[in-house]
Amino acid sequence: MCAFLLVLLTPAELGAQNFRGGINGTVTDPSGAVVANASVSATDTATNAVYRTVSSSAGQFAFQDLPLGTYDVGVTARGFQALKMTNVPVSAGGMYTIAAKLTLVSVAAKVEVQANAADVSLDTTTVNQTTIIPDKVVQDVPINGRDFSEFEAFTPGAAGYGLPSVGFLGVNGSRPNQINYQIEGTDNNDIWWNLQAVNQSGISSLAGTILPMDSIEEFSMVTTSSPETGRNPGGTVNLALKSGTNSLHGSAYYFNRNEFFAVNNPFAPPGTKKAAERGQNAGFSLGGPIVKNKAFFFVSYEWNNIFFANSASTTVPSLAYQAEARGLLSYYGIPVNPVATSLLNNLWPSNILTGPAVPGNYFANAPVTGVSHNGEV
Repeated sequence: MCAFLLVLLTPAELGAQNFRGGINGTVTDPSGAVVANASVSATDTATNAVYRTVSSSAGQFAFQDLPLGTYDVGVTARGFQALKMTNVPVSAGGMYTIAAKLTLVSVAAKVEVQANAADVSLDTTTVNQTTIIPDKVVQDVPINGRDFSEFEAFTPGAAGYGLPSVGFLGVNGSRPNQINYQIEGTDNNDIWWNLQAVNQSGISSLAGTILPMDSIEEFSMVTTSSPETGRNPGGTVNLALKSGTNSLHGSAYYFNRNEFFAVNNPFAPPGTKKAAERGQNAGFSLGGPIVKNKAFFFVSYEWNNIFFANSASTTVPSLAYQAEARGLLSYYGIPVNPVATSLLNNLWPSNILTGPAVPGNYFANAPVTGVSHNGEV
């Protein structure tokens, strides 16, 4: 199975959605009075894309729907020193507030400060409750099957059981199918179950389609929705995908899960060999500039190979059971039905009919196999 996502990797702004972030703030002078018509810029440190605005009559400014990353914010106004605030973070669904206090000056000068907790704070003007899981956590936290939907369980208010990809996990009392799934703000909802389309559960709770984890910049989940998210009352899950920058960057990886490192099934009959439990993930990602400061590329690919035994005890009509049944029929003078004999000879393979005439006489461990090729361009 193949799954590829195509995204535009340019610094242009797109429509309003919570899959991006923002920066806002107020420009003031040394006395605390607001400064109107100050020029404010936000520069993406990875791509050098520049966004500009001016402060309002109340001294306020805002940058909406910024691509995720780190920004340098500059403020200039006549009669004041130029102010530059570096390393201002922008995360999915978050709005960061800056207090830009300018200093009077008689000659041209420039003040540069490092953004910190005193200068930058989370937005307190909205009621959104957003859980953001950044790239480092996405890559480093061990996740079963490397399935991004597992991050839903990290969200405050999440409750339920089973894998999120199966659809048994809800948020803040909502039903599991009342979550809105998005990738870069675009629809990722299955039209049948209203679960996520990409990474929806396939066979035996294994995701049918996999988005490579190395393609994900941030995982965010809004559990107290705002008007711009809409659609579902249970909140919105969104994935922000990685993109190219002015520097070449990438990764290569191989993961191997094998029954050699696991204990045997406690319900397996004594002496039974460990059932197969193998999962392989191999892939790479690569991003960089096409035209510096103008256009960029990012590509990722992942190969998945699974081989898992679905271990379970069951009861089959073993040859020993059949012999007991024939003896019982003969005792009462009842002939053997040829149709039943034909069914027994054709519906059950002979190799699983060797057990005794007791309940639970067969331990099934037939494997579930699958291969998929997944990527993002």
